[in-house]
Amino acid sequence: MPVALKDNLCTLGLATTCSSKILEGWRPPYDATVVRRLADAGAVIIGKTNMDEFRHGVLDRELLERPTRNPHDTAKVPGGSSGGSAAAVAAGFAPLGLGSDHRGSIRQPAAFCGVVGMKPTYGAVSRYGLVAFASSLDQIGPFATTVADAALLLEVIAATTPPTARRSTGPPRRPVEAR
Repeated sequence: MPVALKDNLCTLGLATTCSSKILEGWRPPYDATVVRRLADAGAVIIGKTNMDEFRHGVLDRELLERPTRNPHDTAKVPGGSSGGSAAAVAAGFAPLGLGSDHRGSIRQPAAFCGVVGMKPTYGAVSRYGLVAFASSLDQIGPFATTVADAALLLEVIAATTPPTARRSTGPPRRPVEAR
């Protein structure tokens, strides 16, 4: 299944710029956890999508290169900062997309572009490999044309653990040394 990724998700060997000249040409030496999960599930990454530079915006209009346009009316914005992923799904360029959200950056573009988008519950999806903006609020979430497809994508990227692994209440404790 083809998936479009917001340009703030690290991809081994593929440029990750956060739509900034500062990171132009930077190629991460690793994949984000969600990218690895997608690859393990057989998904094909078709490319990176536009976003507000370092997610500092809500319209995907204040871009250094080319602004993202709403595929339903090119005179309108797609919302931001995950507007590139929402627009790619809405335009049919990809059936699925990933964005990141800390203050509406998935939910607003989904509404503007008429697609399904959701911000998962904190901790439901690993943030490893997401170029951080507000780490305690950032979440990676899906875009799709149907709720069922968004749910399937979330199932693939979710950081599920076996029930026995959930019993831990914290990091392993070190034995106390005798003095």
